[in-house]
Amino acid sequence: MKDYPAIKIAIAFILGILLNNLFAVNLIIIVILSVISILLFFMAKHYKLFTKLKLLLSFLVLLLIISLGNYCAELNSIKRNVFFTNIYSENNVTAYGRIKKIDLQRSDKIIFYVSTDSIRAETFLVKDNLTFLCNVKDTGENLEELYAELHPGNVVAVSGTYYKGREQRNPGEFDYNNYLLSKNITGILYVKQKSDISFHDRGTDFLADLIFQVRKYIDGKFTELHSKETAALLRGLLLADRGEIDYETKTQFINSGVIHVLAVSGLHVGFIALIFYFLFGRFSIILRSVLTIAGLLIFMLITGVPQSVFRATIMAVVIIIGFATNRSTNLFNSLAIAALVLLLINPNEIFMPGFQLSFSAVLAIGAIYPMIEKGIKKLQIKNKILKYIILFMGVSFSAQLGTLPFTLIYFGKISVVALFTNLLVIPAIGVIIGITIFTLIIGLISPSIAAYYALANELITSLLFKLIAFTGNLDFSHIVLRGYSFLDALIFYFFLILMVYYLPRFRSGFAAMIIIFLAVANIYFISSLDDKELLVENKLSILMIDVGQGDSFLVKFPNNKTALIDAGNVTFNFDNGERVIMPLLEYLGINKIDYGIVSHVDSDHYGGFISLILNNKIKEIYKPGIDTSSAKDIKFEQFLKQNKIPVSYFNMQALQTGNTKVYILNNNNYFSGRNISTNERSGIIKIVYGNNSIIFTGDAGKETEKVYTLVYKEFLNSDVLKVGHHGSKSSTSIEFLNYISPEISLISAGIKNSYGHPAGDILKRIEKYSSVILRTDKEGAVILQSDGFSFKKINWKSL
Repeated sequence: MKDYPAIKIAIAFILGILLNNLFAVNLIIIVILSVISILLFFMAKHYKLFTKLKLLLSFLVLLLIISLGNYCAELNSIKRNVFFTNIYSENNVTAYGRIKKIDLQRSDKIIFYVSTDSIRAETFLVKDNLTFLCNVKDTGENLEELYAELHPGNVVAVSGTYYKGREQRNPGEFDYNNYLLSKNITGILYVKQKSDISFHDRGTDFLADLIFQVRKYIDGKFTELHSKETAALLRGLLLADRGEIDYETKTQFINSGVIHVLAVSGLHVGFIALIFYFLFGRFSIILRSVLTIAGLLIFMLITGVPQSVFRATIMAVVIIIGFATNRSTNLFNSLAIAALVLLLINPNEIFMPGFQLSFSAVLAIGAIYPMIEKGIKKLQIKNKILKYIILFMGVSFSAQLGTLPFTLIYFGKISVVALFTNLLVIPAIGVIIGITIFTLIIGLISPSIAAYYALANELITSLLFKLIAFTGNLDFSHIVLRGYSFLDALIFYFFLILMVYYLPRFRSGFAAMIIIFLAVANIYFISSLDDKELLVENKLSILMIDVGQGDSFLVKFPNNKTALIDAGNVTFNFDNGERVIMPLLEYLGINKIDYGIVSHVDSDHYGGFISLILNNKIKEIYKPGIDTSSAKDIKFEQFLKQNKIPVSYFNMQALQTGNTKVYILNNNNYFSGRNISTNERSGIIKIVYGNNSIIFTGDAGKETEKVYTLVYKEFLNSDVLKVGHHGSKSSTSIEFLNYISPEISLISAGIKNSYGHPAGDILKRIEKYSSVILRTDKEGAVILQSDGFSFKKINWKSL
């Protein structure tokens, strides 16, 4: 530490950034500290008092660096427009401004970013310099024309529907709104067609447009020479755009522990640096370093300068300069300098997952790998290939160990097969990147020869995808660990540092194993102290999942059995089963649903079950009897049969699960011979636990409610009511409410949905019963918990 002051300066600067969350230092304090430090320095030099004043001077300099970090964080704090924080969506919004950046075209849309000077709607006019993400969907031909017309620097007026980024609506869900705000993007404009964009000035930003045109050209070559799947991968690897890689593939990469290869960062920059170092190998070390740095900077520009590539490039440049000038070959000092440069430019980087993962990986390699390498050398392995494989696994293991806490925080799972897959995937990625670059270069001279190299790359990428699909879909490919916190991460790193420091001092291997065992045991025990279960054992838990304009309720019984009543909608763009419910089940540690209950066969109720069944998440299904007049019901029945899912039909039955009873109140005789709608066929289900009960009504309308009030009368009385048909006027009659008399009423409806759900009249009607109304459109997911005596609402966002 004495020989590498950058490490101490970086730590103090980072401390200042973190303290900005507690207080802000102003410029006057920094000036005062600077003046005092300078005066003290010259006084000590003049009177030869360095020895006596060394401690005081060091303390003042430390305070000054902390203050500078704090002040930089304050200057770069994200400024949010308060007006837009309170607006979820707004129709007919026009943003006026200049195009900052354009993403590469996707198959069904174009995304670009506008820096505004004003935003106008029917109800407001905001004059502010804000950034909006513009998402344009139109026919293929119109998208092609628009893509050719758009250039960074164009002044445009863009009209569409404004949406705030999706916030965390369900437990464990990614907060897209915070992600956008961290990039200073205020919100999203959904644009229906090309004609909703008008150009006021065709002037361009020369450098930004040049980079964009180069990216377009390279992307065009990928599409021309490769299959759609391979082109999407190459776009992600070399152009830092993963938009065309499908959700399933990304999930497989996560499960296999190789998702990091899809984020252009240190690994890719390292490969590029090695390629350039190889190409310029005959030059002197200084010239080779200069040319390599130039190559890295060009690569950074071609990728569009995403934060991950910028970060990795800065790290690489600092290390190359240190190596070339012999000023510092210490990895930790070089990393400290790189961190200082990055944080001076943008202090908010410290809070970015990419920054945390990148630096923790490299730090771990620098600290842990030398110990592993020393141990491997002691084995005296004679076979060089085997030795290199084991050494590479040591590097991979070091990086995975260093990034483990952040991996758990952001992904909630550990890949069991990561060590094996990285052993094959990382070299394969290096080969793919090398062949791709050579293909692009040779393509300028001979496109026909380039096509042969592209075919070779196609073969390698297809094998890569097969490997990832195989390892990512294994039942044991990953372990889910929920609720991992930053406090848990601090505990992990504390013991890891202790092990790195003390293990080399133990000569006995047995003693070292004991230390490792004790450290792991302590990490597990101490980290588990702050663990909290959302759906606790020995209680009845009801989770109203926010699936937008649809229904989905997860029930966990006191005996740990589970039921899912409806599963939300599926559209061409979004599958609630795949994108909302499956991640939620994984987050909650629920491997399989015991009872899948389809209230009725409308897409916003049963749609999400399709992907859940395909992913083996449902044991059996309960649903209304087959409606032979409904094509979608017949199709759903065929799907259940093909996937060998046991099906039971609603017909006045009671399911006993532990000390809880589930009553299905439907009787097929009630509506026999009558042509009734799908909604009126909805299952009416009552769950009773101790003195508490909750009734679910699907989309049942007043006609069905009338029948059930005549048949069941007082038995309908329940503490909690799932309000019918999302609060529509067609349901929740006064007679029905009189019998139920709910203390709590649950309404599942999409935010500002086009149906106007829930209806104002229904809300007023429910309020007359002094019932507490809980709505997904207002607060996202809702959790109710019963001990058999009373229901209480659980604030899952604070856990």
